[in-house]
Amino acid sequence: MNLLEAEGKALIAQHGIKVPRGALWPELPVIEGGLVLKAQVPTGKRGKAGGIRFVADHQQAESAAKALLDMEIGGHRTKAIYVEEKLDILHEHYLAIAIDRDRRCHLVIASPKGGMDIEEVDPRHILRLPIDPLLGLRSFHADCVARFLSGEGDDQTALGEVIASLYHAALALDAELIEINPLALTPSGLVAADAKIILDDNARFRHPEWPDSTKRTDRSAFERASAMAGAVGVEVDPEGDTVAVVSGAGLMMATLDLLADAGLRVRAVIDLGGTVLSGAEGLRQVLAAVGPLKPRVTFLNAFMQTAFCDIFAEGLAGAHQTAPLPGRVVVRLKGRRADIGRARLQPLGFEIHEDLEPAIAALAPGRRT
Repeated sequence: MNLLEAEGKALIAQHGIKVPRGALWPELPVIEGGLVLKAQVPTGKRGKAGGIRFVADHQQAESAAKALLDMEIGGHRTKAIYVEEKLDILHEHYLAIAIDRDRRCHLVIASPKGGMDIEEVDPRHILRLPIDPLLGLRSFHADCVARFLSGEGDDQTALGEVIASLYHAALALDAELIEINPLALTPSGLVAADAKIILDDNARFRHPEWPDSTKRTDRSAFERASAMAGAVGVEVDPEGDTVAVVSGAGLMMATLDLLADAGLRVRAVIDLGGTVLSGAEGLRQVLAAVGPLKPRVTFLNAFMQTAFCDIFAEGLAGAHQTAPLPGRVVVRLKGRRADIGRARLQPLGFEIHEDLEPAIAALAPGRRT
C-alpha cells in the first residue's frame, strides 16, 4: 500500500522523526509566515509537475489550493492538498530504508545530495548499507551512515538518531520502503520535508490501524475490487489486453517479466495471496474484478507447493459459474493433485497447461491450443 505524504508523515512522526507542522486543506496549520501546498498523489516528481506551490501567507493559500485540486500528476487526480509550514532549508539529504529482496535484508540508502534530482546523483554520492536481519541496526551502522551524510553544519549525533528511528519505524510498520527526501537541515534541526512510505499489504492482519485499502481514492476501481476480494491487483498498461491472475507475489513478478518478454501487453495483474484457499466466493470476487477490464485473454498461473490444486480448481469452477470471464482463459496449473484439478477445469472451455512455457506461448493473439 502506497501511502500519501500526509499519511506517511503522521506515521514517522510517531516514531520520533520531526516533520513540519501541517494540515489537510481546507484546514491550515496555525503558524506565521510562508506555506507550502502539496498535491497528495501516490507518485513522485510532484514539484517538476507543478504539484507543489509556495505562498507567502494564509490569504494566498486558497487560490493555490484551487489550482492544485483535480490536477493530474503521473496519471493520478489530486483529491487532497496538504498544507504545511515553509522550512528554512540549509541543506538537503536523502535517507531511506528499503527491502533488498536479493540480499533478503533491509538496506539503508543515503546521500548528502538529496532533493528533486536524486535520480541524477552520481552513484559515488549514494551509500547502500545492508543490515543483517539477525544483527539489526547497530550504533556503528548509524555512525557510518551519519559520517557519509555529514557536512558543514551537520550534527552527526542527530543524524544517527534519525537513521535509527527510521530503521525501527520500518520494522514496526512492516514497510517495504520508507523514504525521506529531502531530510532537511534547518536552523532548528533535521526535519522530514517529504516522506514516501510503501507498506506490505500481506502484513495488514497485524495493523488494524492502517487505512482501509478498499476505500482509498488513489486506487482504481479494479484495485479496490481486488483488495475487497483479499487479493492484490495492480493496473499495468491501460492499452494492454492480457490480465494475469497468479498464486503468489514472487510468481506474479516472474510471470509479468515473462509476459513482457513474450511481447504481450499486460492490462493488469492480480496476486491471489490467501484467496487461493478462499473457495468459490473469494475467487468469484476476483473474477468479478477482472471482468470489467474486458481482457482478450486471462492467464491463470497457479503453482501450488502446499495447497491442493484440485481444491483450488473446484473453487475456480464454482466462481466461473457466477462470474464468467470474458475472452479466452488460459490456465497453467501445477502442484499437488494438479492432474485432478486440470481434469476438473477442462469441461469449462479453459485452455489447460501443466508447464509454463507452452502456456505463455498460447497467449499470443490468434493462438489457441
